[in-house]
Order: sequence, then structure tokens, then C-alpha cells
Amino acid sequence: MKITLGTVQFGIQYGISNTHGVPSDSELESIFSVASELGIKQLDTAKAYGNAEERIGQLSNSKFDIITKFPNVDSSEDLEIALSESLQKLNVASIYGYLAHNADVLIQNPSLWKVLLEAKKDDKIKKIGYSLYTPKQLEQLLDLNCIPDLVQLPYSILDRKFEKQLAILKQLGTEVHVRSVFLQGLYFMNLNKLPEKLQPLQDSLVELKNLCIENNVSVGEVALNYVISNPNIDKLVIGIETADQLRENINLVTNWKPNNALFSKIEAIEIKDKSLLNPVNW
Repeated sequence: MKITLGTVQFGIQYGISNTHGVPSDSELESIFSVASELGIKQLDTAKAYGNAEERIGQLSNSKFDIITKFPNVDSSEDLEIALSESLQKLNVASIYGYLAHNADVLIQNPSLWKVLLEAKKDDKIKKIGYSLYTPKQLEQLLDLNCIPDLVQLPYSILDRKFEKQLAILKQLGTEVHVRSVFLQGLYFMNLNKLPEKLQPLQDSLVELKNLCIENNVSVGEVALNYVISNPNIDKLVIGIETADQLRENINLVTNWKPNNALFSKIEAIEIKDKSLLNPVNW
């Protein structure tokens, strides 16, 4: 199972197409039950996701390996406190992964890497690393000898800026997790109702949807399976708001029939303003 369950929606309302809001405790328990039943073994969360860590600690019944992320911190002591607080909220003695939520914090203060290495040695963390936003961040961190066990980065059918770096990371033995495969739901939006700022993407999105129609597949199917089929990607982080959504997404993967010709046509779609593929710029 190459799916890791993202949990940002469990603590805050998130995503340009989110219409369900934050799930209730009963819905969350149902999501965790379905995830476990479907073979999902990891949860991805963060200190910044509202009360998501607490809710995982209270409702997930310790069924999953957990990856969480720390925010910008000013000192080694602050990082140690952040880790301690996350472990307490998650109700665990150790976690699978602990990442800098934004790799810049390690670039600006590389001494924090020593704190992560020490916590790993103390068995509080199995894998350390960082969440990336640009290929340049990875280049800078590798130059600082911050070799990650685990990274998370954005990657999707139209946003492939990390393509070259995926192979580099695999050579380093790094576990690669990707996020934003649906671009926060952008791929599913009514293209006649795109926010004005995203209008320049309309032609490319229309081309994508037309290719999917011609091949009798959904954009969701293509978005998921394009990423899953990449051998340099270990896990795909997807966020959902309901247990039904989770089942639907897993069905899109299990029922997929490979279509490399379609993938090649999608790769040829031209994006004039690539900065708009970064939700930060929305």
C-alpha cells in the first residue's frame, strides 16, 4: 500500500474544494477503521494542523505509524520541547518520522539537525528529515550534510519540478513521500468557476480533463495512479474528509489499468505560469 493518510483536515478546514469541514469524532473513528481495513499503515500530521495530533492520540487506537512535523523553532531547546509536546499529544513514546515542516528552518539553523540525530539515537524517532517546497532547498541541505531518512515534497501530474531530485533521493536511500497530488482539489474544480488568480491555468486544466474524457478515466484516477506508478516514490499522502472518500480513492488505485500513452500526453501539457502550481501563491 503506497498510500499514507494525511490528517490536516482532521484539525483545520483545509483545501480549496473542501465542502465537508473538519470531521466529527465519530467520522474520524470511522476513517481510522476504514484506513486500517484497507491496509494503510501511516498517518501524516503536524503540530501546525490545529488539534490533529491530539485527535490522533485520542481516536486512532495506536494502529498506525505516525509522521509529524515541527514548525519554525529558534533553538535546539525549542525543538526538543516541540518533539516532547508532539509525543505527548499523540500519546506515544516514539514516532516513525519527524520532519521540519519547512526545510528553511534547518537551512537557517543546521545545528537543529544534531537534535534530530540525538532523538533518533534515543529511539524517539525512527526517521528524520524535512518537508520540501523547492528543489533548491534540497540542494542546500545536502550541501550541509543533512542527509534525510525521509522527505515529503509536492508532486503531481502537472507539477513535476522535483522529477530529477526523486532519483537523487532514492540513490541516497531516502524514503520519498509526495503530497499535493490533487493540488488541494484544484483538479476537481468547476473550470468555469476558477478564482481569478488561477484563470491562467484554465487551458491546461481543460486539456487535462479532455484527455481523461477521451480515455474514459477520471482526473482522480489519473492523478493518483500517475504518482503511484513512479518507482522513485515510496508513499503518496492523501487527505480526505470522510471514510467514503477514502474508499473511493483506494478503489481508483486498485481498479486502475496502466495507460502509459495517456501519461505521456499529460506530460506534454504546457503550463505557462508554473508558479500557480504552488498553493502558496493562491
